[in-house]
Formats: sequence, C-alpha cells, structure tokens
Amino acid sequence: MINLFFRASLFVLLLSTSWLVAAQQFTFETIDIPGATRTAVNGLSEDKLVGEFDDADGNTHGFKLGKHSFKQIDVPGSVMTTANGINEKGEIVGIYAKSDGILHGFFKNENGAVKTIDPPNTIRTIAFGLNDLGHVVGQYRTNPGEVRHGYLWKIGKFTTITPPGAIGTTAVGINNNDQIVGTYVDSENNRHGFLLSKGTYKTIDFPGAAFTVCQGINNEGQIAGLYLDTDGNLHGFLLDGGVFTTVDVPSTFNSQVFAINDAGQVAGQYDDANGVTHGFVGTPTDR
Repeated sequence: MINLFFRASLFVLLLSTSWLVAAQQFTFETIDIPGATRTAVNGLSEDKLVGEFDDADGNTHGFKLGKHSFKQIDVPGSVMTTANGINEKGEIVGIYAKSDGILHGFFKNENGAVKTIDPPNTIRTIAFGLNDLGHVVGQYRTNPGEVRHGYLWKIGKFTTITPPGAIGTTAVGINNNDQIVGTYVDSENNRHGFLLSKGTYKTIDFPGAAFTVCQGINNEGQIAGLYLDTDGNLHGFLLDGGVFTTVDVPSTFNSQVFAINDAGQVAGQYDDANGVTHGFVGTPTDR
C-alpha cells in the first residue's frame, strides 16, 4: 500500500459511538473461476467484479468478471497479480510482484494501460481501492522494520493516513466523497477499523469482536468489512446508519467482506467444509 509523501495537515478527532447489531438479510452467489484452486472477489462496481485466483500450479492471477465476459489480469513481467478494486469507469487497482517478491501497487485505466504506484524509497506498496475520480488508497512501507502507513494517491500526489494513536495503518476503501475506511493497530496491538471523513477520524469496532477491519465504503456511506470473534472465527459485516449486520454465507466458514457497491451488494470470500476458498457476492434481499 503506498507511501507517504505529502503529509497533509489533517484535523483529527477520534469519536466513540454506541452501535446496534441486526440480523443479516442477503442472498448469496458463489464465484469460482474455472480451474482455480482458490477464488476471492476483492472489488465490485455496478456490473463488474474483480479479484484473484490461484491456478493449478499455485500461481496467483487477477481477474475481471462481467455479466458475459471474463478477463485474466497479469501485469507484464509479474509472477503474481491481484485485482483489488474497480470503479464505474472500469479503472482497476491492485498489486503485483516480480521474481524478487517485492510488492508494487498498480493502476490500470479504462484503456488497459498500467501504471505502477510506488512512491520513492518504498520497499512494499499495495493499492486496495479507488473511487470514480481515480483516487486510490492503500498501504506502504519504507523499511523492513517500519510500521505500515496508509495513503491516499490523488492527482499523482501522496498523502499519508494515520489515525491518532496508530502504530500501523492500512487504508482500504474510498468513495466519491473521499471518505476513506481501513484498519489500524493501536499501541496495545489491538486492531480497529476506522472512517476518515472531512479530516475527522472515527474508530469502528464491531461489538464484542477481537478485531475489526473496514474494507469498503459506498457513496451512501454504508461500510463493509470483516471482524474476528472471540472464538477465532472470521465474519463479514455491514454498517449502515449506525447498525451492524453480520454477513456470513450460510453453512460456510470464515466469511470475509472486501467491498460494497452503491446498490448495497457486498463481495468477498469464504471457506467451505474442505477448506477451499470461494468468492461470493451478497445482494440485499430488500433491493
């Protein structure tokens, strides 16, 4: 995820909020790439999905899936590629690695041209999400022992994102209002979700969870992500109007939500009884 360069002076404030929890109301569709041993859906727009899959040889590739189309995504010269986010224009962000194993972020425009997103002097960069304006969020690291930094890449410039008290941050999702969600670790090594809106940070913790990660935010302000319960099980969640909804694909294990679109559809991955990972899309039953 990327770096820091322009360190914006943000007005920061941590807010505490009381949350409500509701029951889930989604219908689910499993997404498996033919021949893959693992599939994950990492991002979705109104009519397209992006994600990653492992082939029979254990190689990881990105993909874009439309209603009647499939395209494998491999950054030229890479040995690993994932597609992590897509906007309504069809622009895509993700990560790739060459044979040296170093991770780089990339931005792929609607014409297919690929641009590496690596600020100077970084040793690891990941691009996670983007909005319709082409603003990208992610994470970077400059030294092996250094903590992770979140970033916003906007008009070619980088701004570091760090919630108050964070010792490690990842920015994961962004909407068209430049509201940003992600996750941070505090000084006691507890992991929390966060929302950054108009310069103000708000901590987001699923009630009773061991940790929380916010993964996506749509233009309605709905937030999706994942949490770990006290028994060590992963679950997806939706946060809408101050109400949390657990999002678990029925009869599966370790459901994780990675993205949400403006229709309220969520996407992610789950494990079956044999430990195989599948992608999924969840559609609200009231839409």
